[in-house]
Amino acid sequence: MEERLRSHYESLARVVGFTRTADSKAAPVLAGHLALAGTLAARRDDWAISLANGPWDAAATVLLVLLLVYAVFALLALLFAGSVYLPRTPENGTSLIYFAAVASTPLHVFVEQAKHMEPRLIEEQLLEQIHTVSRIVGVKMHRVRWAYFLSAPAGVLWLVLLAWGNL
Repeated sequence: MEERLRSHYESLARVVGFTRTADSKAAPVLAGHLALAGTLAARRDDWAISLANGPWDAAATVLLVLLLVYAVFALLALLFAGSVYLPRTPENGTSLIYFAAVASTPLHVFVEQAKHMEPRLIEEQLLEQIHTVSRIVGVKMHRVRWAYFLSAPAGVLWLVLLAWGNL
């Protein structure tokens, strides 16, 4: 039983590590989009002049559409990447392993329950935690994947808009 508990604990530690991986993959998306948006914002005066000079021609319409489509892709990528960092603390009952359940248990009750906890119950709660954290990792990785997918067209549009400003 002791070997199984150690194995389960190592599995839980690996899954918790995957949450950090998802977080670290989302960070460059956030930083990159903020930097790209900053470079476009620096050119806003040039575009404002182009768009303000009426009557609108085809070029001004294309510029506005490109800006709007870029903004949609970039904002969606930022939302997906940012949501990776939203806290998730699903209720896990009276677990002596899950931090929220431990924190909500009075100290004397927690100590007493932990001292008399059967190895079978420890194993069950470790397995529940592995499952819960794995679900969280799955959601985080799914959101990171979408942030990257949405970043690709945003990056292409950014290049087009950047080139537009140099024309």
